[in-house]
Amino acid sequence: MKRTWVYPSDGSEAYEVTRGEHREDSMASVRGDIAPFMSPDGVMIEGRKQWREHLKRTDTIEMGHSDVKYAQAEWNRKKEIQRERLKGQVATVQEFDRPGAPITQMQRSGLNVEMANRLHNRPAPERKEMIKMTLDQMKRMK
Repeated sequence: MKRTWVYPSDGSEAYEVTRGEHREDSMASVRGDIAPFMSPDGVMIEGRKQWREHLKRTDTIEMGHSDVKYAQAEWNRKKEIQRERLKGQVATVQEFDRPGAPITQMQRSGLNVEMANRLHNRPAPERKEMIKMTLDQMKRMK
């Protein structure tokens, strides 16, 4: 008869197990089914099998606590990168309508001048018509 020694991970004393002998704590356990719940997209889920099928059908995954922590850390990292990127842009922004600032003449492009001349003393056209006119004017200027 084969002799086998088991050394429990909880630090308790080792014991001998012979073939055909079973200990109560080494037997397989059966998990009960999950309680019915409403999924985030509004579908009623009534068991593990239905939940697995729902995850496959919607092409989603179930996230654990570590996954949520990782996703939050990744979101914070991206937010910080965006904040740093915007900090550099704030230094280059010019103030145009600051109260009390002297009025300075804006440099106008040739297209702006041509369009202003073309629309002088005429009613403002619809948006599509304005785009069409602008593109036409750009072709003429080339």
